[in-house]
Amino acid sequence: MLNYYDGHTFLDIRNKVILMILIDTGIRLSEMINLTEEHIKSDHIIIKGKGAKERVVPKSPMLGKWLIKYVAVRGSYFLYKATPKNLLLNKYGRPLGIGGVDKVLKEAGKECDISKDVRISAHTFRHTYAQYQLKIGLDIYSLARLLGHESIAITQTYLNGIRDEEVISQAQKTSPLMNL
Repeated sequence: MLNYYDGHTFLDIRNKVILMILIDTGIRLSEMINLTEEHIKSDHIIIKGKGAKERVVPKSPMLGKWLIKYVAVRGSYFLYKATPKNLLLNKYGRPLGIGGVDKVLKEAGKECDISKDVRISAHTFRHTYAQYQLKIGLDIYSLARLLGHESIAITQTYLNGIRDEEVISQAQKTSPLMNL
């Protein structure tokens, strides 16, 4: 899906950045649409989460590069128009809403022949982010913090989608006996 948007027009670059943010950070949809340029730092993003709680999530150099490109193209696209502080804008220069993001995700999913049985949503990206982080060895406490969860009990629900084979494979890599 990430490669569906080729990144040549304002909307393509914005749409690619939307997918990249969701894949790279696991933030909530509401958190993403409320981002401003001030939230973007060199190696992390400041997230205003539920209950106005603030947290930081890391961002990859690749996402950083695309955010720089997006901000530059957005500035040119709306050169003679006053725009709100929101990072993600629609084609009219207004804040991008939940429906706009859903449309971007569904279009990419449809064009990439994702099965209609697969739910395509920002929350699905959040689940995928969480499961991937666990599969590559991030501990559940750190993941809970990155996701903005109050307790690990909420984060544990993301473990349900991980297959036994994946758990066994990861546990073998981190075996105390094999890593003495």
